[in-house]
Amino acid sequence: MAGDNSSERIKYFVDGPFFVIRLCDPGSLNALNGNDYLYLAELLEKSERNSDVYFTVLQSSGRFFSSGADFQSISKAQETKTSEPELNKWLAYFVSRNVYVTDMFARHSKILICCMNGPAIGLSAALCALCDIVYSMNDKVYLLFPFSSIGLVTEGATSVTLPMKLGSSWTFESLLFSSPIRFDKLDGTIVAKNYEMDNVEKFNDAVLEELKSKIKPLYLPTLPDIKKLLRERYSQELSRANSVEVNDAIKYWVRGIPQRSFKQLSQKQRKHKL
Repeated sequence: MAGDNSSERIKYFVDGPFFVIRLCDPGSLNALNGNDYLYLAELLEKSERNSDVYFTVLQSSGRFFSSGADFQSISKAQETKTSEPELNKWLAYFVSRNVYVTDMFARHSKILICCMNGPAIGLSAALCALCDIVYSMNDKVYLLFPFSSIGLVTEGATSVTLPMKLGSSWTFESLLFSSPIRFDKLDGTIVAKNYEMDNVEKFNDAVLEELKSKIKPLYLPTLPDIKKLLRERYSQELSRANSVEVNDAIKYWVRGIPQRSFKQLSQKQRKHKL
């Protein structure tokens, strides 16, 4: 049974050792609200508890993997009247949620695989970067972290994952100037393989079929231990970054800076960098 955060935008199924999570709202470019992100974390926990599962596979639909935060949900949260101080409000809405979701991805013991069918934005892009293996549908995919353009700092432990995977120069360029990270920079750094396909359903099926073929000669119980050893040197860095990032960001939420940016984007008063 799904928790209270269950979402029509996100489905899942189990196929042998694969726990498959699919974003299925292509009409919104798979934008996610706060409860959607929490549900993603709940599904990771559900995968974690399944002793027959060794892989958690993230899939999507349509043109985008995920366009990031749902503008309308943030505007709605901003307009919600409460007697509590703004700090309390955004600690509950932003800090606790982001810490929890990022931590669930960072500490997930199963092999995390991301099937990028298209661009990923913001926190959704950060979660892609936290995955162990990323496959791209074609060379049109990109990651965009528009934190500086909406009045925020890094989130989703990107202050660790991006320098580690992309290198320092490209990380500074993309984060400081909210510049898209195109496929030519992702190839061989964050993206392990380009499937050179145009149909998202066929791409999702192809990745699963190839994974099933790859694991035939393997003793699957060794995989979580191998992952643990590979991530041991930087696992504490991810936890530290997760905490520092949200603590540095909260002052901007209290001052209403990102909320104004999201409202302008939702009302088309400013152009999104999609």
